[in-house]
Amino acid sequence: MADPITEADLHAFIDGQLEAARRVEVEDYLARHPDVAAQVMADMRARDMLRLAFADAPARRSLRLLEAAHRLERSFAWRRIRLCVRQAAAIAFLIGLGWVAHDRTGVFEIGDTEAAPRPPAFVMDAQHAHETAQLRARMVSQVATPVYNPAEILKETGIILPALPVSWRVTDVQVFPSHEGHSIEVSLEASALGRVSLFAAQLSSSGFIAPVAARSPTGRTVYWQSGSLAYALTGSAPEPALKQTALKLSHNLN
Repeated sequence: MADPITEADLHAFIDGQLEAARRVEVEDYLARHPDVAAQVMADMRARDMLRLAFADAPARRSLRLLEAAHRLERSFAWRRIRLCVRQAAAIAFLIGLGWVAHDRTGVFEIGDTEAAPRPPAFVMDAQHAHETAQLRARMVSQVATPVYNPAEILKETGIILPALPVSWRVTDVQVFPSHEGHSIEVSLEASALGRVSLFAAQLSSSGFIAPVAARSPTGRTVYWQSGSLAYALTGSAPEPALKQTALKLSHNLN
């Protein structure tokens, strides 16, 4: 997962001091945030004009020109500060408006795709494990292991797995690496949900996350956290059905 874009990244981008990979991430961020991109372009234009002024008349650099450069530099700093303040105020206003409207009328809600925070790293692990499980299922040479033994998994990995609905059929169980240790990927035929993957992994920090939906090119993922354990349910079923099932599983841990 890419690190969040910071003010330092934007400054380095303007000054041409970013590595190629990080520059691509900043360009992608700017493509999705046109207001920030406009400010960055204005700063780059002003920087280039300043450089031209120095390059065109090296013999006539005066105290007045240097003072103008300092004013321009201060202007950049204040513009960035004002931009951050405006963005923070807009976010606070929208969140406040959303909660008030939801509380009073229930008709205004910020959708998951617009308001949801960036998913934790374990969600990417879950999606990669789901893709790998799909690949294994297509390969004749890869033998499926449909034995679901939560007690053995707990003993060997410390990962607690939920009791599954009796109508579900386990087709494969595999141990995968994750960002913070071992993880378990369970491939399932889950009745009305169709084929799904249940992912579970250990985390280095403890916390609680109620089931939250995230999307990927290969399907939909609903993830949650219970203590130091993370879980994700991935499949192509409608998001509400996956979320409802994930909520039941989160209450069904052994």
